[in-house]
Amino acid sequence: MTNNNVPNDDVGEPDDMPVKPPKIFDFADWPFEIPDIFKRKELSYNYNYDLATSKSLMIIRMIFKWRGSLWEAVYKELIVWICAYTLVSLIYRFALTGTQKDLFERFGEYCDARMGYLPLNFVLGFFCNIIIRRWLKLYTSLGNIDNIALFVSAYVRGKDDRARQIRRNIIRYCVLSQCLVFRDIHVGVRRRFPTLEAIAQAGIMLPHELEKFNDIKSRYQKYWVSFNWALELLNVAKSEKSIDGDNARNAIAQEICKFRSALTTVSMYDWVPIPLMYPQLVNMAVHTYFFLCVFTRQFFISADAHNKTEVDLYIPFMTIIEFIFYMGWLKVAMELLNPFGEDADDFDCNLLIDRNLAIGLTSVDDAYDQLPEVKPDVFVGRSVKPLDSDDTRSLKYHFGSAAQMEEISYLKKEENKMIAAGKKPNKLKLWMKSMKRKRFETSATTSYSVSFPTP
Repeated sequence: MTNNNVPNDDVGEPDDMPVKPPKIFDFADWPFEIPDIFKRKELSYNYNYDLATSKSLMIIRMIFKWRGSLWEAVYKELIVWICAYTLVSLIYRFALTGTQKDLFERFGEYCDARMGYLPLNFVLGFFCNIIIRRWLKLYTSLGNIDNIALFVSAYVRGKDDRARQIRRNIIRYCVLSQCLVFRDIHVGVRRRFPTLEAIAQAGIMLPHELEKFNDIKSRYQKYWVSFNWALELLNVAKSEKSIDGDNARNAIAQEICKFRSALTTVSMYDWVPIPLMYPQLVNMAVHTYFFLCVFTRQFFISADAHNKTEVDLYIPFMTIIEFIFYMGWLKVAMELLNPFGEDADDFDCNLLIDRNLAIGLTSVDDAYDQLPEVKPDVFVGRSVKPLDSDDTRSLKYHFGSAAQMEEISYLKKEENKMIAAGKKPNKLKLWMKSMKRKRFETSATTSYSVSFPTP
């Protein structure tokens, strides 16, 4: 047994001093080439800004982008298929005898007449529908810390170190649970944090918390432990009067439960994937279809062939277009099937962890109780219209479709006045009068300038 009364020469700082996490290894100091497993994948092309307008030029530019595009996804398979088609075409044209050509043409005619047996549209459409709905559910369940951070900052009061550490620990424990979940389902997060000690080295978990975590024995994953710590901290904060009443504590607890439920959904989707038979079925259907197309889409040139091609084009343009569409459709589905992988369009969960930790701690610490001085706003006593310019001003004002009844009634009254006065109603004059009336009403509500007070 160790005698605790014996002084230890290795003891440096007292126990009440905050524990600083060890320095994280920086790959900039690595003297050799960085292994590929530690390199971040290049992000996919974000086309949202390019499609801010739907002009034809913008759409054409988007179509011919390469990175993350349809062309990048299918070009390898397309090259293989074209090579196979060319090889079969050369054998058919130059290597087969007349009898062999006749057998080949009959085989191609037989298969081509039955290509409809493979229901590609139905199989791919239904598969993509399932995959996209699953992808959207995973995307909405990734979990942002914002609501928890705002509620903790608003309801856990106190500027002393104790209240500050309680706020920070609640946020850190929630991010810790998220990190533990992503470690088990995301390849990039697993490589970043291969062990729990790596999480402690990064500062998301402190050394004494790691010991406490390891002391809890369970045959299942312990994602719930840090959530348990966060909820228990709410009780501690309430007992120490940092939280004013049960309503405030329950409000924070509900946001933590929503965050935990989202992570549970992500974990369950990884636990129970789509049955393997379905992706196998779709891939086999598409690849079998285009394997048969190598034979059925040949240009048959024999004079006695029942299915002789009218024009010998040598290059199967229509089949190549069909290949790009169907194979691209399949690639989209397979890309979305597991968004926690290493493809360019997959979720960057490492970035989400960093973002949640940074925003959460800033909200409850640096931005805590930082309220600007309350002063009168510049719109007091006037119609509200923020400063704008000719480039940003809205060109249309919507008054509601039923508001046209007033205008129709006004024109009808003016027309009746002209008839009562013995004048013939002039539609053009009535329309111009109506336009002047609209212009006057619009200018009367917007003809002012916004002046900001000088300090």
